[in-house]
Amino acid sequence: MDVYLVQHGEALSEEQDPQRPLSNAGRAAVAKVTGYLAALGPHLIDPPIVELRHCGKLRAGETAEILAQSLCPQVRPTAVDGLQPRDDPGAIHAELESQRDKCAALMLVGHLPHLARLTGLLLAGDAGKSPVRFVNAAVLRLDFRGGGWAVDWYVTPTCMP
Repeated sequence: MDVYLVQHGEALSEEQDPQRPLSNAGRAAVAKVTGYLAALGPHLIDPPIVELRHCGKLRAGETAEILAQSLCPQVRPTAVDGLQPRDDPGAIHAELESQRDKCAALMLVGHLPHLARLTGLLLAGDAGKSPVRFVNAAVLRLDFRGGGWAVDWYVTPTCMP
């Protein structure tokens, strides 16, 4: 199984808009990363993403929609429980562990500290460890091979032309 973990794009402050939609810069950063990944070709996203989940917050949903348009247009992003910033990552971890041998790909769009804690569980066996420094609009690909989860690649808005 391949898992893509994405921190939502930069959002407006609560003072600007209590719903916290993506800012123009946040929308542009997500589009930049998505365009870059799409331009590299379908072999980069293989197996294809079959499910794209987000936490239901506006900024995460908007990020998921932009990702879906270019990377997996056949998939409709879905709001699910368990991806809120302070949610326990244990349930998602258990689900990923139970499906790790499947030939499929799942994308999760969420927030810190949840994504960092989930990544800690997957890569280090400890939610308190943070093996990856997430940034807004970045995409982390993890895969399960050789008996454990590993980082396949990590693309941030600042690492490309």
